[in-house]
Amino acid sequence: MTDLTPNKDPRTIWLLATCRFGEAVAVGMLIPSLPLFLGQLTTPGVDRFCQNLAEWLPGFANTFPDLIDPSQELLTALLFSITGLAMAGVQIVSGRISDHFDTRKSLIVLGMFLGAFCSYAMHFVDSYYQLVIVRILQGTFLGMTFPPMMAIIARNAPEGGGGKVIGSYSTIRLLGFGMGPVLGGFVGDRGGYDLVFIVSGSLLLLSVLLVSIRINDPKEFPSKLQNKSDRPAVEPVFRLLALSIFVMMVGISAVISLFPFYEREFAATQSQLGMMFAIFVGSRCLFQYPCGWAGDRLDKKILLLGGLALFVPLVALQAHVENLTSLTWIRAGLGVVSAAISTSVGGISAERSQPGNRARMMGLNTMSFSLGTAVGPSLTGFIDTQAVAFAIPAAAGGLLFLTLGLLLPSDSKFQQSQVKASAA
Repeated sequence: MTDLTPNKDPRTIWLLATCRFGEAVAVGMLIPSLPLFLGQLTTPGVDRFCQNLAEWLPGFANTFPDLIDPSQELLTALLFSITGLAMAGVQIVSGRISDHFDTRKSLIVLGMFLGAFCSYAMHFVDSYYQLVIVRILQGTFLGMTFPPMMAIIARNAPEGGGGKVIGSYSTIRLLGFGMGPVLGGFVGDRGGYDLVFIVSGSLLLLSVLLVSIRINDPKEFPSKLQNKSDRPAVEPVFRLLALSIFVMMVGISAVISLFPFYEREFAATQSQLGMMFAIFVGSRCLFQYPCGWAGDRLDKKILLLGGLALFVPLVALQAHVENLTSLTWIRAGLGVVSAAISTSVGGISAERSQPGNRARMMGLNTMSFSLGTAVGPSLTGFIDTQAVAFAIPAAAGGLLFLTLGLLLPSDSKFQQSQVKASAA
């Protein structure tokens, strides 16, 4: 297989980062608005369906009492979890389509355009089920943009600089995601929900315009179509790398379901809980680029193993905190750990991807991130004992530490193998 465009264009990475920043702001704007917005909607069929289910399945009411008369909190959790699952599931298909047809830009433009349409469509929603359908569609459309976008970044990442590239890109996206809720609350307070939906959709359309005009996406293969046998496979070790992203996000996002517990046991206010979560995001933002730089200079495998080694005790300790201050310090540490793990995994995948498997390889990481965020809150939601709930991702992190330590080639060994392959 011949890469028709071996030259890399670093400007493309910064343009895509700007595009993703706009998308993150647009999506983040909906976070504070949707939980309050759905309180104004009707929920036709929810009570009737759950009551019928209780009659058909003996013990249902005792097992899931909250589903018989769903609260606004439960409906909010279901809305965001289902959206996250839709966003994660589509990335497998999107990555395969992108690699098979050797196309990336068209998928990004289509997904963001349809995602913008979903934001505008929320103006016409008047029932909970309609909102669920719109959010599932929006999660699907935006999720399909992740693998092809990361494939373009991997293609243009400089040799030996994948960690810094992923660190910079992730930092910009996180800043957008952090600004989104603030902007959404400000716009909502002054213009209501409809204005939030309009601004969100308009930001997504601006991202569509930016990609359409400024992003160059030349073909990597001589023909538009290629046989499946022509495409390089994604090696099992890269699936383990993606699994580490999934485990990381499960352990980090599991605390979301415990917010009522912290409010009850620690007398935590909403602003204190928000600050606790914001400190995690802030520490990750601060350490994304330094971790990427360190991984490129030293070895991304060393950085990854170091992150996993610290992840295990920090995640387990979340079950044993006695006050919100202790939890906040642990979350700050997890922000640093997540920066180390994500930049090393992203950098390794970017540098070792090939024409024909870039979207699939990079898409595994973005899919695992979305899936872990959706699954994490369910872990502490369905397991009563916090020690057991947090021990699961901690144990998985320990197993990944051992497995990747044995199976993952270091940067130096990978570079040596590339030199030998070129000489041969």
